Amino acid sequence: MHRLSADPAFSDVVVFQVDFDRSKDLLREWKVMYQSTIIAWNGTTERARSTGETGAEAIRKLFEAAR
Repeated sequence: MHRLSADPAFSDVVVFQVDFDRSKDLLREWKVMYQSTIIAWNGTTERARSTGETGAEAIRKLFEAAR
């Protein structure tokens, strides 16, 4: 994911990490049940979600969904 966030094609995508053990209220609000969940947002709209995905192409598609 870090390589994609450095890719100029995704310069408009903002990436942030949430501490799974310390941010329970936020995780509950976003309905995140498992660690390693990636959510692609465009504004306030959730566009895609994946849990446990490690494949570069699948994560690239999540980045694209956020645009």
